[in-house]
Amino acid sequence: MKPWPRFWPLAALSAAQVPVMPLGPLFPDYDCRKVGVLDGIDWPHWLSTFEKSPASWADAGSRYFDLFMDGDFESYQRWSDACPLGVLNAELALYTFAMSNGHAEHAATYRDSLRPKLRAWPLRVLIGSQWPLLLLISPDALREQVPEGVPDFANSRQANCLDVENPMLDWRGFQSVFYGERRKEWMETSIRYVYSWQMSQIPQELAKECLLGFLTAMLIKAFTCATSESTCYESFAQQIESFFAKEPNFFEVLAHSRWPWAMIINHMARSARHKYFLDFSEEELSGSATHRDLGRSAVQLGRWLSAQSESSQSFRDLLAALPHLGPAPAEAPNIVYVTMIYGKNFNRHLGRFCARARALGTPGQRLLLFTCLVENAGRCIRGTPSIVNKFTLPLLCARLGLDSVWIDLDVFLMADPTPAIVAHAERGPYDLLVSGSFEADCICNGIVYFRSTEAVADWLLAVIVWMYHHPYEHDQKTFSAFLNYTERVTKEPLDLPKIPAWDTLDPINQFVTPDTFEGNGWMGDLEKILIYHFLNGESDTGSGLDPSGTWLRQHGHFSEGLGPVKGKKVTLMDLFYTQEDEELYTTAKPAYENQALRAALLSSRKATRSTRLLGQPCGPMVGWDSQAEELSPEAVQERLRAARQGTAAKLRS
Repeated sequence: MKPWPRFWPLAALSAAQVPVMPLGPLFPDYDCRKVGVLDGIDWPHWLSTFEKSPASWADAGSRYFDLFMDGDFESYQRWSDACPLGVLNAELALYTFAMSNGHAEHAATYRDSLRPKLRAWPLRVLIGSQWPLLLLISPDALREQVPEGVPDFANSRQANCLDVENPMLDWRGFQSVFYGERRKEWMETSIRYVYSWQMSQIPQELAKECLLGFLTAMLIKAFTCATSESTCYESFAQQIESFFAKEPNFFEVLAHSRWPWAMIINHMARSARHKYFLDFSEEELSGSATHRDLGRSAVQLGRWLSAQSESSQSFRDLLAALPHLGPAPAEAPNIVYVTMIYGKNFNRHLGRFCARARALGTPGQRLLLFTCLVENAGRCIRGTPSIVNKFTLPLLCARLGLDSVWIDLDVFLMADPTPAIVAHAERGPYDLLVSGSFEADCICNGIVYFRSTEAVADWLLAVIVWMYHHPYEHDQKTFSAFLNYTERVTKEPLDLPKIPAWDTLDPINQFVTPDTFEGNGWMGDLEKILIYHFLNGESDTGSGLDPSGTWLRQHGHFSEGLGPVKGKKVTLMDLFYTQEDEELYTTAKPAYENQALRAALLSSRKATRSTRLLGQPCGPMVGWDSQAEELSPEAVQERLRAARQGTAAKLRS
């Protein structure tokens, strides 16, 4: 087996700004949902067969596999041009089928074809696609199959770092966390190796000693960054991509090495926050389909465009809902409220949410609901659950000349916030207002006012484009980064569009939160609260590593003894929407007149406002990119000696 090449360090990142807008299509159809039937293969339907159990993939897609294998060169070229990831997926599946059935020579044909295709895609595209891709080469059985004409990575002492005398890290122990009884907890168990002092202080030396083990740690770091602090994702992902680009046998490492890269990448794919899919078309989002220059009112435009079959279903629904909007206040004639509903924990409260909004006036009479079918007097927009719709809906409203107020469904409307929002916007004037934290300079995009301006539309489009191309990205983190505020999504600065004039809504006594997280809570008078935001967190699926939804489920703010079942803990959302007093939902009755709700509100009221967090950056891994300690050659050698001695002691114990 040939010696490993020297470690390829991460290419130096340019000091130039990171571009936001791509050179090609804004929203590439990576999953081939719009390809349709091409030379006999229905690509969207073939994709849907992979949503079933893996055991059914061969049978469910047998017709398409046959067509793919029997296709001529011209068909193959058309498929490759129209659906490159689908073709890559087919070849990965056929490679695995061939190897599993002992046809190594046949498998080599697919391997040689798919290698350059796999190498061409950045890791973020592989983890964002709905094609299973790396899952197809994850089975343990592949490690027992020796591919033809390439090194046997599974059984190589060099590849598994078993030939290292006096190792600086226990590579065998690190590799063992992915197998046997420890496998179920591999992420937690691997942390002691991935974030060891050796990885931090002598990384280049570890890479020379055990390249595949070192890069496994870098891949896990990329995974951790993707689910928590995205600014560090690219630094680690690029090291894997560099290996793919320069190592001729990188595919064999993925498919046959005992370092389980394919499995880890598949876990990253399962943890992606959103898909390569939007309910609205690129033309609609970019503004070419809204026809604001027709001189029609939004209502007239809605009646005309809702009948246009070339528009997306969601866009037609949005336009059809406009004539059903109720009267608007004189100070805000174009204002609408927008929210999104999906999931059983939210669905059961929809009726009372809408009733309360209607009782307060404008928030209910001018409310547009996404993914709802029966509530809200016909003003519902069909679509798919996606956190990106927090931006697509306000963008489409802006394109149509409508100012919008986005509100997450996990809120209780204490009073009509419209007058306060409009007055605040005019004081700037501000084009964008966003809720914030009580004691920290962190925004919360659960409540946002968007004025219908060109700057707002361009800014929202850029946010959507970034999130689409970075499927691991958190919506709130992106929102803050694109305001150039207290969070980032890249290590280097972004080439941001013009930032609209913006401000934070009053987080102290008007748009308030419980003290679920550090920096939250409120102070002041109950009568002045306009919206109480529960910070439910369930819309962030993540991977179990992110600090929002998962943390909240385990340690979040609950009220005990105040809900419908005495002695049982209930979430704030359940507490506020399951009271027996129906007037709380059918009238504008103040919530604080209810004993249980009053107690819940007062439990988060604070006597003073700490300033300790003000001016500090936001995010779960702040400071990850701080400069490493510069070591003299003598100090490096001392660290190496300490690493070898420490590892030897552990191996003896």
